[in-house]
Amino acid sequence: MTGLGDSWRKVYPVYDKLADVYERMNLAMTWGNVDRWRRQLASLVPPNAVRVLDAGCGPGNMTRHLINGRYVVGLDYSADMLKANKLDVDKVQGVFEALPFRDNAFDAAVLAYSLHAARDLGRALDELTRVARSVAAVSMGKPDGRMARLLVRLYVSRFVPLLARLLAPRHVEEYKALKEIFKAALPNEDLRRYLGEWLDLKYFGTRGLGAIYMFYGVRRARPLNIVHK
Repeated sequence: MTGLGDSWRKVYPVYDKLADVYERMNLAMTWGNVDRWRRQLASLVPPNAVRVLDAGCGPGNMTRHLINGRYVVGLDYSADMLKANKLDVDKVQGVFEALPFRDNAFDAAVLAYSLHAARDLGRALDELTRVARSVAAVSMGKPDGRMARLLVRLYVSRFVPLLARLLAPRHVEEYKALKEIFKAALPNEDLRRYLGEWLDLKYFGTRGLGAIYMFYGVRRARPLNIVHK
């Protein structure tokens, strides 16, 4: 199993508390690039993908870049995040590892800053590629180089809580949970190879010293002997 495993018990409850500060902190943590990277991700989704799942939609910041001419469904674990999403799209509460949709329900599944929070990445990819013909994501990564990895680890574990003290003082402890996500993450190159079990990757790249990864891939037929538990 690749993913947060039992650390999800520390991470998942966080999202119910952050709706009011979510975008403010994202903007600060990405040095103003959060929406720019969402737009780049949206540009990877082909125009003929008209049925789109925004998985981990939060308050709808990615959905805004997807809705033109498309049928979009927003899914999130957090009921509070879904309530904060005021866009006129269908909204469903659920988790990546057990998506409440039929096979091939969507042309694309899009995940903006949410795939890193999967409890079980293999099971999440099983489900995403079951319900969608392609998957696109931008999320928190782990640099391959030793020095870059150290810098990003320090940024996540030390600097982000300091930012939270300034911008979201009631949520400092919640933002400390990001270090659990970073600790559990695969290095970016290992992740790229891992994704290849499910997806024919058309694009895989990184941003911010490798602290962010972005990809788009089309579902591939998987060998029958690959089973993720």
